[in-house]
Amino acid sequence: MLIIIVTILGLPLDLINPDAALYATISKTIFENNDFINLYSLGYDWLDKPHLPFWLTAISYKIFGVSNFAYKIPGVLVFFLGIWMTYKFTKENYNKKTAFIAAIILATATHSVISNFDVRAEPYLTGFIIASLYYSDRFLKLNKLYYLILACLFAAFAIMTKGIFALIPIIFALLGELVVKRNWKQLLNPVWFLAAFLIFIFIIPELYSLYLQFDLHPEKIVFDKNNTSGIQFFFWDSQFGRFFNTAPIKGSGDKFFFFHTILWAFLPWGIIFYIASFFKIKQNLKKVIQKEEFYTIFGSLFTILIFSLSKFQLAHYTNIIFPFMAIIVANFIYKLEVYYKNVFKSYRAILWFQNIVGLLLMIYLFVVIKPKVNYLFFVVIIISLLIYVIIKKSNEQKSIKLFFFSSLIFLTIYSFLLTHFYPTILEYQGGVTAAKFVNKNYPNQGSLIDNKEKHFGFEFYLKDSLKRVDSLQISKEKGRIFFVDKNEYQLLLRQNVNFKVIKEVDNFRVSKINSKFLNSNTRPASLSKKYLVEIQ
Repeated sequence: MLIIIVTILGLPLDLINPDAALYATISKTIFENNDFINLYSLGYDWLDKPHLPFWLTAISYKIFGVSNFAYKIPGVLVFFLGIWMTYKFTKENYNKKTAFIAAIILATATHSVISNFDVRAEPYLTGFIIASLYYSDRFLKLNKLYYLILACLFAAFAIMTKGIFALIPIIFALLGELVVKRNWKQLLNPVWFLAAFLIFIFIIPELYSLYLQFDLHPEKIVFDKNNTSGIQFFFWDSQFGRFFNTAPIKGSGDKFFFFHTILWAFLPWGIIFYIASFFKIKQNLKKVIQKEEFYTIFGSLFTILIFSLSKFQLAHYTNIIFPFMAIIVANFIYKLEVYYKNVFKSYRAILWFQNIVGLLLMIYLFVVIKPKVNYLFFVVIIISLLIYVIIKKSNEQKSIKLFFFSSLIFLTIYSFLLTHFYPTILEYQGGVTAAKFVNKNYPNQGSLIDNKEKHFGFEFYLKDSLKRVDSLQISKEKGRIFFVDKNEYQLLLRQNVNFKVIKEVDNFRVSKINSKFLNSNTRPASLSKKYLVEIQ
């Protein structure tokens, strides 16, 4: 109940620019044009991510209308599917109590909560990948074709969300399980060719859409060149090209990025994950325990290793293996007081240290950012206290009681972030503020200069159709309202465009927070200005 309440708190909050606002805008274009084939951003053909999340979001817009809630709800629902699949997988391979613990760990990991508020591809991938693994496991154990078809379908959904590298956790999980247990018969089973064929069949809608938008139109200029194949980009440039850093979109990274990112992204379970992984490996070095599963340890650690070798490294990439990590940690916690008594003090010290630091950080942020008080936060505190009383009176092991207590502490912290922290900083997204002002005071007049500036927030929150105008034609647009940044403002001056500023808006890129911005006293000095101008 508390997990659902905390998730709901994040649904109405504004989208964070640029990524979430970009994806929401692409889906809005699909909705407005009723065109599910072509992806556009800033009025131009867009080739980067596959279609599935945009399709699901556009369908959500058709049901609920264009809003923060409608954008986020498909991803959140798929994530909760992932919680359910994590529970079912753990229950089949361990026991019911471990399954409950694993589901709660997945739901309370810091980046799980953030990704359900700042929705991108990760909630979809989290749900689809663990669902594919669950049905793969069911197929291996029961040998029913129905389960293989479902496993391939969810694998295809993952591919149509991020690309073929989404198969890495699934492939390494299956390989690890079969090789460690020397199940050569299943490993060499020709049925895997059928699986590959089924996945290919299921991703045909994605390939067909790419073919129609790009391969059929070699004259289109994409990545500053023509003859761009969408299908080649899907299979190679967006995946292997990024891995080898030879694609049009490049990155740079640190080989240890994901190893230390997990410590905070998977809070409060990150350190425990490494301890649990160590003991799982240690126990099986001399003799493999056949009744244990090895999907999770191979799927998680090898995915971290492969991603670490890539130059493309972002914190939210780790989310896709959170279900695997949650299962490993859950098994460790369940067995802690029987098999790992010697590390119980360390376990307790780690969780208490994180709980105290988390609460102190919450208090610090409250003092520094000086937010408006939201009483929903206190409702969460009351519910947390009631749950704590129930747990304290229960007959659970000390390790499990502490697990629940830490979960409650961090859910309380997350509720603070979603009721006080984010509402405060999101007010400084200039594009959102400007769009809402235009909606109220200048309907049907919202415009942008056609120059690929990334005003995604303004575009998404503008209720009426946006008009893009070539910079040389702006003087002819008398009465229209343009949203411009400092560079575009200077461009209008250089071109002697007759305009007046009707509103200055404060702006800060909240995806890159710093201490100067957080502090309410120094915040004004960290802000930039953007402008709404009316052409005279």
